[in-house]
Amino acid sequence: MNVRQQLAADLQAAFPKLRVIATERKLAEVKTPTLLIRARSIDLTAGAPLSHRDVGLLLTLISPHLDLDRAADQLDVLAPQLLDWLDPKYLHEAAQLVGYDARLAYDIPTTIIASKEA
Repeated sequence: MNVRQQLAADLQAAFPKLRVIATERKLAEVKTPTLLIRARSIDLTAGAPLSHRDVGLLLTLISPHLDLDRAADQLDVLAPQLLDWLDPKYLHEAAQLVGYDARLAYDIPTTIIASKEA
């Protein structure tokens, strides 16, 4: 299982009401609150042995509501919960409010330090 898939499994277990998807494809439908996990980068981990890599991922938390006020209200609840879960486990940048087609979403760039498999 790769880093994206493992994170997706962990997040699905922690947030059973979210639809968690690790894919690079654009989602055709968003009918429930959805967390999309996409690859961003892979790099050497500074100050660590060559056996470790920084895996950069982009987490996009998407509201299914087309009404922007309802979407913002929903994300105001879900985004802090997600950030609280991420905080002690993974490095992440600030959540940025973005559009996902006609919907509102938060992008959260996240970095996971992973060891290379032998």
